[in-house]
Amino acid sequence: MNRFAIAALLFLATSAWAQSPAGAVAQKPTPEEAAFARLPADIQQMLAGMTPAQAMQTIAQAGQQSIALGNPQPTPEQFRGTLGALLGSSAYVSASAGGSTFPPLSPLVAPPPPPFLR
Repeated sequence: MNRFAIAALLFLATSAWAQSPAGAVAQKPTPEEAAFARLPADIQQMLAGMTPAQAMQTIAQAGQQSIALGNPQPTPEQFRGTLGALLGSSAYVSASAGGSTFPPLSPLVAPPPPPFLR
């Protein structure tokens, strides 16, 4: 009888330990969570109401908006301004020149060389 009681206690103790939070293995953060954690504190505060995936998508949209505005490498202040405008206004309008210029402006294509270098 004593052997059975000891075996039952050992079994219950190990199963209870495996279910306890102290015995649980910590999960690795997702890539979005890790990227969100690397953001500056003020930007994290601006994006506080979003999930990490939504926040990183918003960061990507702000970067695309900066490129569309002709500034592919904005300063941190310019990026924060673009992000604030993107978050703060439901009627945010793009100011991109788009296809209305000739030749069309694109931050992905280098401008043509000056005529005297051709």
